[in-house]
Amino acid sequence: MAGFVVRRLAQLLPMLLGASLLIFAVIRLAPGDPYSGLIDPRMDPVKVAELRQRHCLDCPLPQQYWRWLSNALRGDLGTSIRFRVPVAELIGDRLGPSLALGVTAESIALLAGIPFGILAAVRRGTWVDTAVTAVALGGLAIPAFFFGLLLLRWLSLGGLQILPSAGFTTPGTQLTGLPLILDAARHLILPATALGVTSIAGLMSHVRAALLEVLQQDYLRTARAKGLPERVVLYKHALRNALIPVVTLLGLNLPGILGGAIITESIFLWPGIGRLTYTALLERDYPVLMALNLMFAGLTLLGSLLADIGYAAVDPRVRFE
Repeated sequence: MAGFVVRRLAQLLPMLLGASLLIFAVIRLAPGDPYSGLIDPRMDPVKVAELRQRHCLDCPLPQQYWRWLSNALRGDLGTSIRFRVPVAELIGDRLGPSLALGVTAESIALLAGIPFGILAAVRRGTWVDTAVTAVALGGLAIPAFFFGLLLLRWLSLGGLQILPSAGFTTPGTQLTGLPLILDAARHLILPATALGVTSIAGLMSHVRAALLEVLQQDYLRTARAKGLPERVVLYKHALRNALIPVVTLLGLNLPGILGGAIITESIFLWPGIGRLTYTALLERDYPVLMALNLMFAGLTLLGSLLADIGYAAVDPRVRFE
């Protein structure tokens, strides 16, 4: 296992290098540049030319890429053109809110999706299975942002009006300590619920399908024939093997925990990575876009590695050479 992990980690650097080249090319293929939309059209063309020269936007593309790469290898991700602060500092400020949102939403999905998926598989063909399947199909058909708008209408802007509609904390307050945590938790409920509930549907479907397949295996019939209790057969033998595809799903969800809520964060004005990505796209903020997309690529590779390691934890038959 240790040798496998070391080899995979050694592969990350060349893969990230290739990803950075691809990301750079895709970003530069988009029409316009950071100054085509940010600067007043009445500005002196000489000033515009000076700004483009300062950021090397008038240089050949290979030279631009080499300048970014050489700085990145030294730990300098550049300065945001839109916010005029170091990119690393800008991303660091947004990591906390995004991590809180992503972990809470993923916890909601796990705590509800896995038990309901198991229940649907065990009660296959009954009204329980039908109800769970109907809810799953409905959840898959409803985008997270639309469900978020419904929550806003029912629980904040109209209807009950019991939860804040946007932001990370209440504007104008000087809270600290526990009151600040509780205030942030109230603001977290709506966006986390919008993301978590819509993720439950897919997780329920994966767990149900995987468990139904495992329950048909011969070794489970043998276990029942030996007189093992159904609870032991289900939770000790069947569920462990059924969770293998779920481990893959959770590993690949790692980038989504930090940056997969672009639209939802924009709706709820949540100061996270997703909203930062959306702003950077609109403003053509090249340094921020490069850093964010490279971070997502790294998280995807890391999630794939963690999923492979999770296989061995879930299924003892898996061995890495």
